[in-house]
Amino acid sequence: MDEIWFHLSNQFEALQIQSSLVVQQGQQWITAWLAQVHQFFYQLSNKQNMQNVTDIIQHIFTWLEKAWRRLQFQYYNVHFSVTEFYRQIEYLCYNEVSRRELAFCLAGIIVGALIGYYYGITWGYVSHHMHNIKAIICHHYIGIEGVCMIDDAEMPMIQRSNELLIQVKAASVNVVDTKICYGYSKIYRKLLNSGKHKDLPVVLGRDCAGVVIGIGQSVINFDIGDEVFLAVPSWAPGTMAEYIVIPETQVVKRPKRFTFETSASLPYNGCIAWDALVNRSTIQEGNAKGKRVLIYGGNTPVGCIITQLVKLWGGYVITICRPNAIPVSKALGADEVISLNGSDIKKELDLYDKYDAIFYTGGQPIDEYILKQQLLPHGSYVSTVPEQLTSDSLGFIFGSIFAGCVRIKLLVQYMFGFNIHQWKEGSKIKTSYLQALCDLADADQLQTVVDKVYGPHYIEQALHHILDPNAIGSTIITFQ
Repeated sequence: MDEIWFHLSNQFEALQIQSSLVVQQGQQWITAWLAQVHQFFYQLSNKQNMQNVTDIIQHIFTWLEKAWRRLQFQYYNVHFSVTEFYRQIEYLCYNEVSRRELAFCLAGIIVGALIGYYYGITWGYVSHHMHNIKAIICHHYIGIEGVCMIDDAEMPMIQRSNELLIQVKAASVNVVDTKICYGYSKIYRKLLNSGKHKDLPVVLGRDCAGVVIGIGQSVINFDIGDEVFLAVPSWAPGTMAEYIVIPETQVVKRPKRFTFETSASLPYNGCIAWDALVNRSTIQEGNAKGKRVLIYGGNTPVGCIITQLVKLWGGYVITICRPNAIPVSKALGADEVISLNGSDIKKELDLYDKYDAIFYTGGQPIDEYILKQQLLPHGSYVSTVPEQLTSDSLGFIFGSIFAGCVRIKLLVQYMFGFNIHQWKEGSKIKTSYLQALCDLADADQLQTVVDKVYGPHYIEQALHHILDPNAIGSTIITFQ
């Protein structure tokens, strides 16, 4: 409540200052105009044939001048009383205006505000097409078959003072990209974006690494030539393009020890892994001592990062993965590895003690109930795979109600200056997580695992590869 009151106070003070400046400028302009008119008619009054007319007009302007001075006096001596204002409102509502009229008035204000906000964000985009760039897009929600690489995408431009223009060197392919091809998060995409980013085609990619080649006027933390990496949520414009524009608040300088390809494998999966550990499990940030942790899918990009973080923080790690990934899992620090070699996984798990935390990161499907049975009484079970969004399956009526609720919340967030990017997994993507991961990478305490690197023309193969249970670590698309 204090933060809301603070934002309201700041906006009200700014409004008062701007109003005072407008009034003062208006007073000066009107006073100067009256003086010029008075002088003009004074000169005309020297002519005998205009004497009677000018006398009448002079009287009129003299009266206007006195009225203006009286208005000035009242403006500077008026004392606004909030209590009296509310008393007058209350009197008006209960004595002069019927409740029906008041209800219609309030409904009109709310509907008008929502309509104005909707058209503002819909028509606010202005295209400034410069030249064409390569981008990987989904042009139909029919699956991976609806994805292709185009070379005539519109070159993005900086439109706000806090934005960066980044030349993308490499971007990682994630499981959520394959879900986007089937329409994942399409409702949020339509509600939370503006202009051409609301509908198809959708640029894929949830993270990338690249070089800053343009900065907005108010950017203070980055210069042209800085090498950076970043992550964006599933509903935001994607990163698989030669150039992207992004606010500086979502960008961090990339690890110096990594290449662009290895840097690109870290942001999105790293944020998901960090959030799963510190916000959704029983493990405290930086402290996993005495904790037994089971990671199902130790070969996935998220699984590789969780394995290293838990081990770095002092925990005991058991991973479950395919036989071909066992050497990699052990190299990342896993204390024990259970192989998915066709045996009964439930019987295998029964041979081990129970766990303080279990993480399901994808890979070969399994009944989650089998894993949850292996938890200690106060243990935590966390799934890092993209959750099913109810909003994607809503019909017209319920979809319209849902959209109205989201727009009202967006309007409130905008009015109070809150972060409008904290929707669904957007709340898990933070620059503080990126910076912590970058520091660990530069300290040689965190490694990335890159399985395959593809060119943009081979995006279909890359998407199929990330779904392969035998894949180990990240799959990268390079634009170099």
